[in-house]
Amino acid sequence: MKKSRTYKFFSMILFLLLFYFVTADLLADGFIIPRPRPGEKIPPLTVKYHRANVEIINQVAKTSVDQVFINNHRRDIEGDFIFPLPERAAISEFAMYIGDKKVEGRVLDRNEARRIYEDIVRRLKDPALLEYVGRNMFRARVFPIPANGEKRIRLSYTQVLKAEGNLVRYVYPLNTERFSLHPIKEVAISVNIESKISLSNIYSPSHKVSTRKIAEGEARVSFEGANIKPEKDFVLYYSFSKDDIGLSFMNWEGSEENYFMFLASPPYVSKKEKIINKNLVFVIDSSGSMSGKKIIQAKDAVRFIINHLDEKDKFSLIDFDDGVSVLSSEIISASTENREKALRFVDEIEDSGGTNINDALLQALKMIESGKRPNYILFLTDGLPTVGITDVAEILKNIKKTNELSSRIFVFGVGYDVNTELLDKISAENRGTSVYVDENENLELAISNYYEKISSPLLSDLNVDFNGIKVRDVYPRVMPDLFKGSQLVLIGKYDGAGPVEVKLAGEVEGKEKRFVLKGQKLVENEAYNFLPRLWATRRIGYLLEEIRLHGENRELVEEVKKLGLKYGIVTPYTSFLVTEKERGTIDAAAPVAEEALLARKKTGEGAVKIARISQKLKGEFQAAQVVSQKIRYKKDKTFYLKDGYWVDSLYKEGSSVREILFGSEKYFRLLSEKPGIAKYLSVASNIIIRYEGVNYKISATD
Repeated sequence: MKKSRTYKFFSMILFLLLFYFVTADLLADGFIIPRPRPGEKIPPLTVKYHRANVEIINQVAKTSVDQVFINNHRRDIEGDFIFPLPERAAISEFAMYIGDKKVEGRVLDRNEARRIYEDIVRRLKDPALLEYVGRNMFRARVFPIPANGEKRIRLSYTQVLKAEGNLVRYVYPLNTERFSLHPIKEVAISVNIESKISLSNIYSPSHKVSTRKIAEGEARVSFEGANIKPEKDFVLYYSFSKDDIGLSFMNWEGSEENYFMFLASPPYVSKKEKIINKNLVFVIDSSGSMSGKKIIQAKDAVRFIINHLDEKDKFSLIDFDDGVSVLSSEIISASTENREKALRFVDEIEDSGGTNINDALLQALKMIESGKRPNYILFLTDGLPTVGITDVAEILKNIKKTNELSSRIFVFGVGYDVNTELLDKISAENRGTSVYVDENENLELAISNYYEKISSPLLSDLNVDFNGIKVRDVYPRVMPDLFKGSQLVLIGKYDGAGPVEVKLAGEVEGKEKRFVLKGQKLVENEAYNFLPRLWATRRIGYLLEEIRLHGENRELVEEVKKLGLKYGIVTPYTSFLVTEKERGTIDAAAPVAEEALLARKKTGEGAVKIARISQKLKGEFQAAQVVSQKIRYKKDKTFYLKDGYWVDSLYKEGSSVREILFGSEKYFRLLSEKPGIAKYLSVASNIIIRYEGVNYKISATD
C-alpha cells in the first residue's frame, strides 16, 4: 500500500515537472504531455488535423473528436492525454480510442482538476491553465507514440444541454491558442441538430459559421479553418418555435450598462411553401468603364437573377450609359416568355458612353407600381455620375422625391472609381445596403450570392416594441426586411427590471402580422458576456458611417477611439493598437484607409476600403476581434501589452492598485476567494486587472 502511494506521488510530481517542456503541445481541445527520460528533451508534438462532429438530438449532444498528433522525436515516446471538459457539462458517457483500441482513463471532477491545474501553476509559474479552473477533466495514458510517426486519438462524450427560456447553448472547448507555437493545419467542427419542435434562431457569437436548415426540426452548422490557432471556445445557440417567425431574447447585466440581443428568424421554409412575391428592377451600368471582364460578369449576374425569378414576380431591366434603355416601360410578370425576352435584352447590352446615374434611377423608381408587394431595385455601377445631373445632393433630392412607394435600393459598387458617399447615401436613405466588389473579385458571384439572400421576402416593414424594459442605442437603426433563411439580430442597451415582452410586427402582402415573445426574465448569465463587445462593434460601424457621409465630428471621433480602446476594436482611429507589421493584414488599420478617412475622400481605393469596413462592422454577427501581439481578449475583457504588463482596458492610468506576487500564497488565496477572476488571470503572470471595483497588479517577480 505504501509503495503504491509513493509511486502515485512521484508519478504526479513527474507529471507536473514535465509540463514545463511541453507548453507548445497543448493544441486544439485535447493535448498530450510527453514523458522524457532523464536529461532528454523531446521536441513538441504537432497536430496534423483536428475534427469534431456533434450530433444533438432533443438536447442530448454527442461530441466525437478525431485528432492526429505527430511525434517529431527519433524514438517512441509515451505521454498523458488531457482533455478539459466543457464548463458545467453533465457528462453521461466518455470513451477514448487509440487506433481501434479503447483506452481507460479517468474523468476528474472540477475540484480535483482544479487542484491539479493550480499545482501546475504553482510549480511552473505559468498561469495559462487557470483558463480551465472550474471544469472537469479527462486524463489517460498514451503509449506508444511512434518515432517520427503519428498517433490518432478519437474520443466521444455525451451530455445533456440545458434550455434557458427557449435558447439552448452548446460549447466545445477550443480555447488553447496560447499553448501552441504553431498553427493547427486543419480544424473542422460540424454540428447536426435534430428536434421535435421546429428550429428557429441559430447563432454563434464566437465563430463565423455556415448554417443550413434542412427541415423544420433539423439544421446543420459548420466551421472550418486552416493553419489557425484557436483562440476561443466554439459557442452555438439555437432556439425552438412553433410560430412562423421564431423569437429569442438574451441579456447581460454589466457594472455600468445593461445589454440585450433580440433574434428573429423564420423556421425552415421549403420550396413549396408560400413566400411573398416581389417587384424588382435591375439597373445595370454599361458605360465605357465597364468594358471587358466587368460587363461580362455583370451580364451573367443578371441572367442568374432572371432565371431565378418566381413566375408570380414582376420585373424589368434598365441598361444605362449616357442614355437609358429599358426592357419595358412598366414592370412585367416573370413568365417564361418575358424571361426569354429579358435574356435577349441582356445579350444586346454593350459598353460605351458616360454614366447617367440620376436618370437611370429615376426611371427605375417610376416603373415601380403600388400594391401589397415589396419593391426592390438592384443598382450596379462602377463609376461616378458624369452625364446629366452630377451633383450628389441634387441626385439624392430627386431620388427622395420620386421614391414615394419606399422602394428598397440595393447598391453594388464595382472597383475604386465609385463615389462611396453618393452610393451609401442612396442605399441608406432608401432602406437598402451597399455592397462593394473589388475589381479582382468575381462580380457575378457577389451579385448572385446577395440576390439569393433577398430573393424570398417573408416579412417587410419590421417594427419591434419592448415592454418591461426601456431600450436605447439599438442597432441596426433601420431594420431590414426578413427573408427566407435570414435572421434579424437586434442589439442595444436597456434599463428596467423586466420581465420582458417583445412584439415584432411586419407586413405580409399588405396585411400586418404580429409575433410576441412573452415572460422573458432578466438574468445574470456570464455566458452572454459577448454582448457589450458586439454592441460596440455595431456602434463603431454606425459612427464611422456618420463620419464618412457627413464629415468628421470631434465627438464622434472621440467616441470611436474610446470604444475601440475599451473593447480592443481596431478602427482607422485606433490603428495604433496593432504593430506596424500587423497593420497591413487588418483592413481597418491599413494606412491607406486611415488617410482616406482623415482626408474625407469620397472616391478611390481608401474610400472604398472605409466603406467596406463600416458596412462590415454595422452588420457583424460576431464581436470584432483581431489577432495582435498587443491585444488579448478574455471573456468580456480586453488587455493591452504595456511596459511588460497586460493591462485591463478598464484600468485608469495612475489609479491605486493592490499588488500581489504571482504564485504567492496571497495570489492563490485571491483565486480561492474570487474564483471568477481565474479565467482573467490566465492571460499572463504580469497583469493589471480591474475586478469587482478593485485594481489588482500581479507581478511575476518582486
